[in-house]
Amino acid sequence: MKALEKKLTDKIKQDKSVEILSVSSWCFPIQTIEFKYKPVKRFTMDILMKMVLLSCQQAEIAEPKELSDLLLVEELFIRDLLQNLQKTGLVEKEEYYQLTERGKKQLENGIFEEAQEEEIQELLYSSNHKAFLVGDIEQLDDFDEFPEAFAYASEEPIAIENEVIIQALQENRPVSEDEESSENTVQTFITSIESIETVQINDIPCMQFILYNKEKDLLYVRVWNTLTGFWDESLEKLLTEKELLNWREKYLDRIGNL
Repeated sequence: MKALEKKLTDKIKQDKSVEILSVSSWCFPIQTIEFKYKPVKRFTMDILMKMVLLSCQQAEIAEPKELSDLLLVEELFIRDLLQNLQKTGLVEKEEYYQLTERGKKQLENGIFEEAQEEEIQELLYSSNHKAFLVGDIEQLDDFDEFPEAFAYASEEPIAIENEVIIQALQENRPVSEDEESSENTVQTFITSIESIETVQINDIPCMQFILYNKEKDLLYVRVWNTLTGFWDESLEKLLTEKELLNWREKYLDRIGNL
């Protein structure tokens, strides 16, 4: 932390109008959260699949052979395709094959969805930020000692809308070699989450600088987040809301003498 403090101090002092009033360090908690989900692959429907779905929608098809004769396609192939459409919930059969509501919607859009095997992905969540943070948690091993806990540290459970979680998972989901080599007509999407579990909580060291700009008569704080490697505006805003009046009282005489 000493080396980091020197590096940041030198950076701040490049602005001659800024005075460093105080330097301190503390840790806020980051939760490693494990998400389980089954993504779906979306394909542009080929002509045969569209013809099978249209036939089931418009005609009374009781057996695969009837559809095979109608479309002039081998019966075994039609049978396998119908089984797949039933398995994926696009077609159902009582007396005749007919489209489900899902089948009608996918036919209308020309897109076929196929469920994939379960996947597991971990994201780093900060309750203080109410957001996911991006960084290498393993780099924390480089710290020999950790400072004290942040005065306003929060370990509340994740509180983010489902759509935001899915978007974060989608953006950070590793792409397999098969997906990279496939055509643009095939895409994999996360549409729902099966389970959410906090598996670990780590302390993230931060460096806090209370600063005074003489030209602007401005007292403010900068916080360096070692996980992200950037100044952290969220933590700075939180500290300003909680501590600005106290800082003014504490450093009033010193500010007056600058």
